[in-house]
Amino acid sequence: MRHPAAGAMILPACLLTLASLTACTGLDADSGSSDPRPVHSPAETLDPAATHDPAAAGTDGTGIVDPGWDTAAQEADGVFLSLHEKDSGLEFRAVDSTGTILWTALRPRVCSGFLVSESETGPVAVLMDQESVSNDSLATTASGFDLTTGKKLWGPVEVPGPLLGSGLVFAGPPQDFIGEGGPRTALDPTTGKRLALEEAGSPRVITLLGSHLVLAEEGNLIGQDLDGHQLWTRDAQDLGVSVDEAREAPWEAIGSSHALLGSAGDGQRTLIDLRSGSAVATGVDAAGYDAGSDTLVTSDSQLHGFDPDGTKRWDAPLADDAELSTVGAGLVVTGAATGHETNGTETRAASDGQIVEGRAEPEDVRRFGAPHHIAESGARLVGDPDSPLLVPDEG
Repeated sequence: MRHPAAGAMILPACLLTLASLTACTGLDADSGSSDPRPVHSPAETLDPAATHDPAAAGTDGTGIVDPGWDTAAQEADGVFLSLHEKDSGLEFRAVDSTGTILWTALRPRVCSGFLVSESETGPVAVLMDQESVSNDSLATTASGFDLTTGKKLWGPVEVPGPLLGSGLVFAGPPQDFIGEGGPRTALDPTTGKRLALEEAGSPRVITLLGSHLVLAEEGNLIGQDLDGHQLWTRDAQDLGVSVDEAREAPWEAIGSSHALLGSAGDGQRTLIDLRSGSAVATGVDAAGYDAGSDTLVTSDSQLHGFDPDGTKRWDAPLADDAELSTVGAGLVVTGAATGHETNGTETRAASDGQIVEGRAEPEDVRRFGAPHHIAESGARLVGDPDSPLLVPDEG
């Protein structure tokens, strides 16, 4: 079963405002782009000296892979994607759970971003680009590639502006160059076709996560599948938000059928079943999904496990200074809320919330703290989430 990744990453951050206002100008016009090219070579392992761990001194390597990523990675089906910033632009690097670089692709710094999305045929890597439309302007485009092979599936498709971070949705510039973003477009991750476009009198586009499109009209949120069939309609106030708030707040995919609505860190997020529009949990800090046990996990002052239909399965205590770090590969991992201290790190079974007894603390946890992502393969991301290191799976 595929493990959906988090929301879109749009980079470089310092150019976000400019990109959204101009939808690509002549900036960076000479920077080259390339479609993914096969690599199939191991990424470098982390130098033991870089761990600042005396116990690692004199060893040949740590077993921890440093793919050189310069922003948070996304993952699906055991393949991770992020980018490395080079002098000439951005190099995207897809790395599998063994630490092998599968492919790389170049993109310019301006108007570039990426998203790992579910699709009917498997996970898709969506990369942003720019194309010349006149002597002094560039159009923003998106193209879809098979995440594992790098084969082009569709594109380039012209879009109104950058990815929003709420699925495969793009926004145009604000009407007055400040304030709320302009009209939005949602693309089908399988084909790149436009599924929804905001025009006069049309429903507003809220989010598109995997196979679930959420629109808004007259105070209601409307859930649809990618064929346009309505799945549900619900007053936005039933979920504790207005339509405007739902439109501007982040939506994070949790598994393939749920989403976490709200900003990280505010403790007031809502876990929503995208199949029915119902709220599974409110007042949520964080959430995750374990495919092996088919369990949704949320955290507030405690940890909670749910069946996908929202039935509560278990509760477990959470230390005052701890937070939910990650869920996956049958595990629920919690760790210290700040820094990389390992004090208070716990591992529980996702199926029942019980402490996993007799499990030795992995060396990477001792060095870097709790992992912040675990793939179903067992590979995990550790260290700084904005420049993550990869611990390959042990299988």
